Amino acid sequence: MSTRTSRPSRLHWLAAVAATLAVALSVALSACGAPAQAPTSSPQAPSGTGLPVTIQHALGSTTISAPAQRVVTIGWSDQDAVLALGVQPVGTTEWFNEQPGAVFPWATAAAAGAEPEIVSNAGEINFEKVAALRPDLILALYEGLERAEYDKLSAIAPTVAHSAQYQAFGTPWQEMTLTTGRALGREQQAEDLIAGVEQKFADVRAAHPQWAQKTMLVMATAEGGKYGVFSPQDPKARFFAGLGFQTEPPWLAGRVQNNVASISAEEYKLLDVDRLAWTSDPDTMKVLQADPIYNRLDVVRSGRVGYFDYTTPPFPGAAITFSTVLSIPYALDQIVPALEKVDTAK
Repeated sequence: MSTRTSRPSRLHWLAAVAATLAVALSVALSACGAPAQAPTSSPQAPSGTGLPVTIQHALGSTTISAPAQRVVTIGWSDQDAVLALGVQPVGTTEWFNEQPGAVFPWATAAAAGAEPEIVSNAGEINFEKVAALRPDLILALYEGLERAEYDKLSAIAPTVAHSAQYQAFGTPWQEMTLTTGRALGREQQAEDLIAGVEQKFADVRAAHPQWAQKTMLVMATAEGGKYGVFSPQDPKARFFAGLGFQTEPPWLAGRVQNNVASISAEEYKLLDVDRLAWTSDPDTMKVLQADPIYNRLDVVRSGRVGYFDYTTPPFPGAAITFSTVLSIPYALDQIVPALEKVDTAK
């Protein structure tokens, strides 16, 4: 699941909508009141004193002068940190499973306001919808914006792109949460949330010290005689590393391209480590069950594989895939017991 590679160029498409976008921007930015289709923002929790702030990111720097009242999240999971900090986004990005407002079960308790409008679908941004919502802040942290996209969003509202220190889609959840907190003027609240989740990880590691001696590969694909393993920077791999597992065998780093390392059928024994994990769906399961090479692996034959469905409630695979300040505690409640069962596998 979520073998997100580099985004195909959409510059031609962007040029095609440029004219209509200019009209939308002009109308949206000059309007005296919110357009009828725009959800009204709910009362926000008190903001901190950290504004104005300038945030450095992969596409430059962005200055935020006042507390945001209308936040749009373009990053695929950015809504979670915003909600956790007590702000109700007016626009969100839909990634998969088509949850109302792109809000999953782990975030519904925090989503007390009007249902956000979907303005982007896994990177396909509807700039006119974004402009119509009249945002005063746009977050694109779990994203990989192209320069043309960033420029168009910045013409609508201050826009914060992903961190320059990591590959796109590779920023740790802690940094994305902290960046969100800084952008909202709630940095201390963000730090407190991070500390709480990190303590949950620490408690799991303390209860399962044996996991620190085991290698876990987080699998991405199995097709055409090749196998894909997620980069250690992928949020799913970071999740299992947070539990104590080693997620980067020596051979992995040099093979990663666009977030995935490719293993040929001839090299399949590289996958024979202590544990494998899949964020899977029924179609993937059928492929794996019919794959004779995969089923030769000792790790598979001995039952040391976790299959975490992301397509149906309670969405354990989706919670791992998001790996946010809200989804991680939810995921731990489901994943840790499953991993404990694998401990007993022979």
